[in-house]
Amino acid sequence: MGAPMTFTNLRSGLHSVLQIAALFLCSRLSAQTTHLYTAPVAQAAGGISARVDQPLTHALALNRDRLRCFRAQLSEGGKSIRFTGLPTGKYDLVLVTMSGRVFEGVELGADADKLTGVSLKNFEKRVAAADTFFNRVRIHRFGLFEDGEKALLFVERIRDKLIFQQSGDQLKSNLRRLEIIDFERAADDWTEVTTRHIYREEAPLGDGMAFLGSQFVAGLGGVRVIDTLKELGNLPLPK
Repeated sequence: MGAPMTFTNLRSGLHSVLQIAALFLCSRLSAQTTHLYTAPVAQAAGGISARVDQPLTHALALNRDRLRCFRAQLSEGGKSIRFTGLPTGKYDLVLVTMSGRVFEGVELGADADKLTGVSLKNFEKRVAAADTFFNRVRIHRFGLFEDGEKALLFVERIRDKLIFQQSGDQLKSNLRRLEIIDFERAADDWTEVTTRHIYREEAPLGDGMAFLGSQFVAGLGGVRVIDTLKELGNLPLPK
């Protein structure tokens, strides 16, 4: 006959389950990261080049279909941007600075102020519950379209709690992710349709990790690319 269950054994078992769950989630996120950015298309001659007045860590070009997200090559201390191998289409740019800000021109729709009351509260709850591995979430911006029946969101998620790697060792960092989420309305509630992760990076370990300062910049949206390099010149970013 086995040993009787004690509170200590129960707590130890629960801790093991939580470790396994955290390990699985970390592994799943690592798998997603391999497909985060779209590789330059060899036969595509399109591209974008620009300069900014604040050093960047990332410059991303999200196609309007939100399926392809390209990462630029940065030079000159993070102030020179160059995308290559872009197929013909429209692109919205997302720029992450070394100082912890994100400037984006993502087309999300309009009329966000029309979402109020119970519908807004349920909306926020659904966003938070969509991925509970990340213990904190911020909706930076969202818009409504199709007469308010659909919504697009620009969201940041943070995990600044314990994370285990596939090896079983603790990951000595926090995690930050940016994503574009597509929701559909169901009466006063909402259902997630798709999500496109566009950025995922480790950050220094510690509680109370700060969210990125976010600002919409219209000039970063709707950049049309054909079969040549699109020269945008200097792109002054808000201070």
